[in-house]
Amino acid sequence: TDECWCVFPASVKESIGETSSQSVVVAVDRIFTGSTRLDGDAIVDFVKALCQVSLDELAYASHPRMFSLQKIVEISYYNMGRIRLQWSRIWQVLGEHFNKVGCNPIEDIAFFAVDSLRQLSMKFIEKGEFANFRFQKDFLRPFEHIMKKNRSSTIRDMVVRCVAQMVNSQAHNIRSGWKNIFSVFHLAASDQEEAIVELAFQTTGKIISMAHFHFYKTMEF
Repeated sequence: TDECWCVFPASVKESIGETSSQSVVVAVDRIFTGSTRLDGDAIVDFVKALCQVSLDELAYASHPRMFSLQKIVEISYYNMGRIRLQWSRIWQVLGEHFNKVGCNPIEDIAFFAVDSLRQLSMKFIEKGEFANFRFQKDFLRPFEHIMKKNRSSTIRDMVVRCVAQMVNSQAHNIRSGWKNIFSVFHLAASDQEEAIVELAFQTTGKIISMAHFHFYKTMEF
């Protein structure tokens, strides 16, 4: 077979190689898109395994890889439509993973984790929250953890900016998540970086202004 392979022109070999690579990519993607068909227990096991692989990839000292971390973000999007109790079990695993990755000493990795968390949170909050449920509070908890534990002022600044963006664009959908938001701003208020303190103060002021506006609007006759 090696002799047969040698008779192909270089351009044909390259084309066959590209086709083969594309087939592998498609096959791998199907594994993750197909996660929506797993039952409640199977998806939790799948997520646990993927998080462990992600940690192993990020542990490479010379060249950490973020492939599995990116796939974690993707399967989060794919599976966000599950019933809330199933999603809550999934997020118990994913939230803990974001806690760890968001505190990674390599800023690029932590930055990617926080930005991914921002995107997922915006999508999740868009769905709103029923009365007496606390899923938003669980979902946003990693922001608090990262704000408290990460020593990088760049990442802490990123956390505050992400939360501020949530307030600016999704305040009308936030319910139990307010507790996490104010907790982040409370931590930011004692930060050594003036810009972080200022942004937290400005956003808190905006929240209070919105609350006053809503209160007086409901009092109109």
